[in-house]
Amino acid sequence: MIKRMVYVRNMDVTSVLIGSIVDIGDVYRAAPSSRVLAVQKEGVRFQSDIYEFEDFSIFSKESSPPLVPLSIESFSYQNRPIEVDDVRVIGISTAGISQVGGIDHIDAISYTKHFRVLEEEQ
Repeated sequence: MIKRMVYVRNMDVTSVLIGSIVDIGDVYRAAPSSRVLAVQKEGVRFQSDIYEFEDFSIFSKESSPPLVPLSIESFSYQNRPIEVDDVRVIGISTAGISQVGGIDHIDAISYTKHFRVLEEEQ
């Protein structure tokens, strides 16, 4: 991959969370990942660290194999810089990527387990 100069006049990013990437320029590989346990608990008592990733089978599952690359008709300016005036991003979350430039390989993965604990179930 030929590296190019990237000129961004203004980039306004409000938030980047949970294993996400903001990148300006050409990149060979990006591999954002996340593992999230989101617990919504009813009641006033809060206890931390009572759940482990190993308690839930979703976190031990293998990801599916990558899809076959797509061939698309495109054009490129190999020796010209990338010039961008304004970029506004409100939010990037959970292994997401916002990029101005080219990328050869992306291997993003996100595992999220969200559940509720109700008082009557305890």
